[in-house]
Order: sequence, then structure tokens, then C-alpha cells
Amino acid sequence: MTLTIDAKNIYYQQLNEILRKEVEAGERHIIINNVRGQRYIGTGLTRKDVVLEINGVPGEDLAFCMGGPTIIVHGHGQNAIANTMDSGTVVIHGLGGDALAYGMRGGKLFIRDKVGYRVGIHMKEYKEYKPAVVVGTTSGDFLGEYMAGGTLIVLNRENDTESVVGQADKTLATGIHGGEIFIFNYEVPSYMPGIGSKLTSATKKDLAHIKALVEEYCSHFGFDPAPLLQRDIVKIMPAGSRPFSKFYYPSYPVHTGLKPEQVDLKSPCEAACPTGIPTGRFLRHIRLGENKKALALIDDYTPFRYSNCGFICPHLCMDGCSRGKVDFPVRTAELALEYRSEQEVQKLPANGKKVAVIGAGPAGLTAAYFLARYGYEINVYEADNHPGGKVYQAVSRRRLPLEDLNQDLERIIGLGVSIHTNTRVDSKRLAEILDNNDHVIVATGAHSPVIPPVKGKELITGGLNFLKAFNRGEKISLAPEIVVIGGGDVAMDGIEALVELGICPENITVIDIQTPAANELERRKWEQAGVNFRYPYFLQEVTQEGVRANNSAGQPHFFSGQTIAFINERPELGYLPEEIQKQLDRRGFFNPDDLTFTTVNPKISIIGDATGAGLVTNNIAKARNCALQLNAKLQGQPYNPVVKETIKLADLHLDWNKPLSADKIPVQEEHQRCLHCGFCVQCDDCIEICPRDARTRNGEEFTVDLSLCGGCGSCAAACKGGVIRMVPR
Repeated sequence: MTLTIDAKNIYYQQLNEILRKEVEAGERHIIINNVRGQRYIGTGLTRKDVVLEINGVPGEDLAFCMGGPTIIVHGHGQNAIANTMDSGTVVIHGLGGDALAYGMRGGKLFIRDKVGYRVGIHMKEYKEYKPAVVVGTTSGDFLGEYMAGGTLIVLNRENDTESVVGQADKTLATGIHGGEIFIFNYEVPSYMPGIGSKLTSATKKDLAHIKALVEEYCSHFGFDPAPLLQRDIVKIMPAGSRPFSKFYYPSYPVHTGLKPEQVDLKSPCEAACPTGIPTGRFLRHIRLGENKKALALIDDYTPFRYSNCGFICPHLCMDGCSRGKVDFPVRTAELALEYRSEQEVQKLPANGKKVAVIGAGPAGLTAAYFLARYGYEINVYEADNHPGGKVYQAVSRRRLPLEDLNQDLERIIGLGVSIHTNTRVDSKRLAEILDNNDHVIVATGAHSPVIPPVKGKELITGGLNFLKAFNRGEKISLAPEIVVIGGGDVAMDGIEALVELGICPENITVIDIQTPAANELERRKWEQAGVNFRYPYFLQEVTQEGVRANNSAGQPHFFSGQTIAFINERPELGYLPEEIQKQLDRRGFFNPDDLTFTTVNPKISIIGDATGAGLVTNNIAKARNCALQLNAKLQGQPYNPVVKETIKLADLHLDWNKPLSADKIPVQEEHQRCLHCGFCVQCDDCIEICPRDARTRNGEEFTVDLSLCGGCGSCAAACKGGVIRMVPR
């Protein structure tokens, strides 16, 4: 079966995404018509049985980093064909541009006619791969410059006598230190070979090697190989070791006293995320096509990757994203929704220990999730009729659709976590739970609304109670005008509920003592709808008709309407033992001096909003840390959290990156925009730039031969992720 694609007016990234998806779906022969300058065709494809036939002129970087397929172009090629290609075959029925086969590591490139400048620069042999390039007629200057491996053949099929491999002085094969170049039927002028190259004649062994390549070239283009193989052939090879070593090996001193050290640093997005999700590493897996590994990585940090990361999180990672200094941050919110996880969560065998969790909100369920993965028997006690805590009870169904929250809840329950709903825990039941479990985690949240202590406070409705009633579908009586106290994200949920209940946006006034803390886009949306935001205003009195408040200058103002306060909530921890009650602050929160979360009772820990109201992602982070610490404690092991230094922006080469436009980059391509700060992406630039060949890589492991390393710092300067730094020997 052959699939035909009309590429007319298709943006190159969209075309490449179509090709990847079709290959993944099983297509093996694809004809692409009306190609006009689309770049990177073939990039990332790895199947050897795939054939792409291109009618038209593809753009630059054809077959960039390709590993396997065959690409046949019925037309001319442009610049940078087969750059860093690993394997596969590219056939061009026409001309080729400049910089072909730059850093090519394997595969074959056949150009029917002539090519431009700088062909074969840095070609190299890599493990079992040995690249080959066959040019049908002539090439420009700088052919084979700094070539390190492989075979380059210039057939001179039309028997030119001038400019077969350029004209400039000392440019042919300058710096060659590996591989070989064969030029047919041309007496190379003595002034042309560059430093480090040596002219000689092809041997019988050489002829046996190039004969197969010439015959394959001719088979693609319908030529007879016999006349070509009967002509004189000049061979160019390295004259010795690296010709420019004197520039790399300083006479003073033997080394600088430094050595490269590869460190695992924390990226700015990871540092900004309270949960510590390593988004860059997630995107590295996506870039390599390792989607299962990517999703498994996120499972190690949060059970609410979809509902929290995709919907309700304020995405602090985007605020910290280094890419935002170049154009715009990596769109992590859209990525979270793009990669929905349905794979099974990995867990350890049962260890015979039991932990109870009181409260089925994000914190309690996160702790239950991680401990269940460690093999604990988990029972969760929830006073409400449905798990989820405030994210189920109060968050807008528009901000977080119920089916999406339930997806994450089902994955938690799928680990064997037992959730007992409609089960309120009092002091008597707590004592029973303590007797039957190895540990108890209290995560009952903060559900008692804070009402400002002003005259008429009894007339104020608590915002959390209002939202709970709304989400339960209860009938709510409201005045035509509403005054909202507080301007955070929960207040935005409240405004949405009020509008759904029939209150006109123009009849809603929000007063706050500061610039509202809600998501700015959400606030602006409601401002444009007519909601009146007034700040800073300080509440003085509440009446049946409305509220009196003073501005920052102390001037009074009256706002008419029924009053609902979305200020804060306090925990209800009266069921805890008296010795723990004494640890609570004056507002009723548990604030330990350290981060162990353990109370004076060694069998009880407290997490979540009960330790101070905050973002859902903060509570997920606290619960995860609590679970890791508790697991170490119950297993009799030391708890040694991984502490990583955050990378400095000065160590990243932001100026190397070209700004892009958001409307031209689909979210599926975000892994290409990510700078992968703070960790190695195995680009091998540090190996290629090392003047003494002191660095090598085996899989993901890098080694440095200190007997060769001069401590020049070239590898550190070249590192895209900024993970190599120079330290004293």
C-alpha cells in the first residue's frame, strides 16, 4: 500500500507530525507531492522499511538526525541534507546545496549532480556506523573539512577539468583526521589540499570498497558504472594525527589544574514547581519517543498530573521557564492535557504494614497513593460522600471537569486504596484507628470559613460553604446584588457560580485589601464581563443593604448587596489528642518547626491545609514528602532526600536559541522548544569539541581520560544544558 500526501501549504512542523503519525500507524511507502521548502523532512524517523518519495524541492535539514528510512527526492535538494544522520539512505535526483552531511554519522547520501560548499564537514564514524556520500559531478570549496570518518566520493561524471572540488587555496580536506575522499578523473592542483591532508592513489582495496558505492549510485539514477570505474581515482586521506593539535595542546602548562565535572542540576521550572516535577526530563523522554517513561516519571511525583497540572494549577513552572527569556514559556498546562496517562502505576509487593489517612482531599490521597505504591495497606476516612476534598466540593466544574478529576481518583483507588466515605472521625474513632494501624496521617484540610471580625459579621456567608452548596446542586437564595470579599482563585470560582445562578456580572462587586491574587487572565475575563473589582479597600461594617469599607486613604465607601467572603478557611482539629492541640497555633493550624510533619505523638502526622492553607500543588508536595519520610521511618531506613542545586541562567546559552512564534508551534512540538536546562540530552557536543579526544560516552555514561584532558573548559562552554562545570583536580 502507498499513501500519497499533498504537502501544498502545509507548515513543515505539521507535515513532519503527519509523517510520524502515519509511520506509527503502519504506513511504509509514502509519496509527498507539491513539496516547497518544508524543512526537517524525515527527522526522527527510525524504521528501516520506510520509504519517502518527495516530488518537489524540500527545505533545509532533510533527513536531519534520521535513523533508518530511505528518502528519494525527485528534484533538487537544498542545504544541510543528512546533517548528523545516523543511518538510512537519501537519494537526490538533481543538485545539492551547501553543508551537506555535516556531522553525518552513518547511512548513505547520493546526489545525482553537483553540490555546493562545505560538504562532509565533521563527517565521522560512530560505532558500527560508517557514512558514505557520493556526488555525481562536482563540489564547491571546503570539501571534507575536519572530516573524521566515512567515505566521500566525487565522481566528476561530466569530466570537468576545472573547479571539480572548488578553487580556493588550501581548502580541500583541511584538518582531515579520519575517513577518505575519492575524486574521479581530476588532477588536483598542488595548491588546493589543506593542512593535514595527503594526496595518493586509490589501492585495490579502496576500489573494492568504492565499487559497491558507485554501482549503487548508478542504479539509483540509471547510469552505467563501468566507464566511471575505469578512470583514474585520486585518494585524499589524513597525513597524520589531528593537524591543528598545536592550537589545542598548550605549551604552558600541561593542563590548567581543572577538570570537567558533570552535575545533575535543578532546572528553573523544576525549582519553581512546589511538587518538583522535572518537566525538562519529561520532555526529553517525549523527544526520544519514550512516552511511557515520560508518564511513569510524572507518576513518581504526583497522582494528580492530569487534574491539577492540566487544569487548576497556576503553573509556576511556566513563570520560571528559561525558554520564556527567549520567546515564551513551554506550555506545560497544555502538555499535561496532551499526554493523558492510562498506563498502570507501578507498585511494590505488600509489606504487611497499615497506614490510615483521615481526609480524602489532594493531600490525603497523595500520601495514600505513594504509600500504596510502597506496599502499605491504606484506608482513607472521608466525611463527605465523595473523595476529592475541596477540588471536588468547591472548585468550578468548568475549571476542573468532574470526569477529569475522577480519572486521577480512579488511578489512586486502582492501587488498592480503600476510601470510606460518609465517615467522620471523632476522638473515639481516632483512638480505634490508632490501635489498628502502624501510623495515621491527618489530612482533614481547612473547611471552617474565616469571617472578618467586623460589625454585622453574622450577615456574611462563608464562600466555601456557598461553593459546596452550589456544587451539590442545592437551592440558594441570593439578592440581586452581591459583594464578594477577597479576590483569590476561589473567589473566581464563586463569581462563576453566582453568574450561573443568574446574577448579572455588573451586579457583582469584589473588594480586596490588595491587588487580587487570582489568576490574572481569569480576573481580566470577569472584568471584561462587567464584574467591578475595587482595591485596596478595608471592610468596616456589614448591613442588610451592603458593606461599608474604607480605601487606603481612609475615605469611606458603601457597596450595596449581599455579602459572601472568600478570604480563608481554618482547620477543625478538635478530635486530636490534647497534647497535639497544644502544638496548634492561635489560628488552629499545625506548624512544625521542621519538615517531618510528625506531631508529639510519633504515630500521627499532619499534612495539607491543616498546616496552612495553600495551593493544591503545595499540598501534593507536602504529602509526597511526608509519605517518603514515613516509608523510611517504618522500614527502619535513613531518609536522605535528593538535594540539587538550581542551575544559574548565566550557565545557559540563551542566545543560541532563535525566538519562535506561538501560533506556528503546535503543543506536540514543545519538546523541541524546551532548553532541557540542568541535565544532559546526549547531544555529544562536548565530545565533538574536545581538542584532545578526552571525553567518551557509553550509553548515558560519560568518562574523561584525565591523562589527556587539559582542563581547557571547551566541553563546559559547549554544553547546552549547562551541566558541565570545571572544578579543581
